[in-house]
Amino acid sequence: MTELAWFDAHLRRSPAAARAVGDALFWVGEIGANDYAYSFMAATTIHPEQIRTMAVDRVTTFIEALLKKGAKYIIVQGLPLTGCLPLTMTLARPEDRDNISCVASVNEQSHAHNRHLQASLQRLRQKHPAAVIAYADYSAAHLAVMRSPARYGFTEPFKTCCGTGGGPYNFEIFSTCGSPEVTIACAQPAKYVNWDGVHMTEEMYKVVAGMFFQDGRYCRPPFSTVLARKKRGH
Repeated sequence: MTELAWFDAHLRRSPAAARAVGDALFWVGEIGANDYAYSFMAATTIHPEQIRTMAVDRVTTFIEALLKKGAKYIIVQGLPLTGCLPLTMTLARPEDRDNISCVASVNEQSHAHNRHLQASLQRLRQKHPAAVIAYADYSAAHLAVMRSPARYGFTEPFKTCCGTGGGPYNFEIFSTCGSPEVTIACAQPAKYVNWDGVHMTEEMYKVVAGMFFQDGRYCRPPFSTVLARKKRGH
C-alpha cells in the first residue's frame, strides 16, 4: 500500500513523528468506492462480493499496520451512497431506483460494504481494546442530505456542477469535467451536492464533515467521545 510505505518512510526520517504516533488522530478515508463504480461502468464479471471482500480486507490490513506502529485513535470512513453518483445514475437502468431516486442495486452494494466494514472494525476493537476505533457513517450522512437537501443548503442534489450542460444529470461519460469539452463549472457550486459525477462538491464535503464531528448519529462512537478518551490518555 503506497500510503503506508510513505508513512513508514516518514517515521524513519523523523524520530519525533514516530514518537507522536500514539497521540495522533488517524483518519482512514473511504476505500473501495471507485472499484464498485468502475466495475459497474465496465460491466465486469467480478462479483460485488469479491470487491467487497478485497476492499474491506485492505482497510483492515491498513488499520492493523497503524495499530502495530502504536496508533491509538483511528476514525474509519465508510462509503457514501455510490448509487446517487451521476456516473452510476447515467449508466443504470431507469427502473433500478430506490425511494430517494438513486440506483437501488448500487446503493445496496454500498450498504453491504459498510456492514461488512463495521463488523471488521468491531473485531479490531475486541482485539485492540486500548485503541479507539470510530466509524464515520458516510452513507447515513449522505442519505440525510439526499432526503432533505434544502435543509443543508442544496438546491441541486443530482446534477453535476461541472459537466456537459445536458441530460438529466449534466453528465456525459466521455466528456467529464476537465476534458476539452468541459472547462466551465456552475455559477454556484455550494448549491450542488455533486461536483463532476464521481466526486462531491467542497460544500457537500464540508456539510458531511460537520455531521461527523458534531452529530453523534454519524460517528460511532461520537467524535466527542474520541476526544474525551484521547484527553484521558486511553
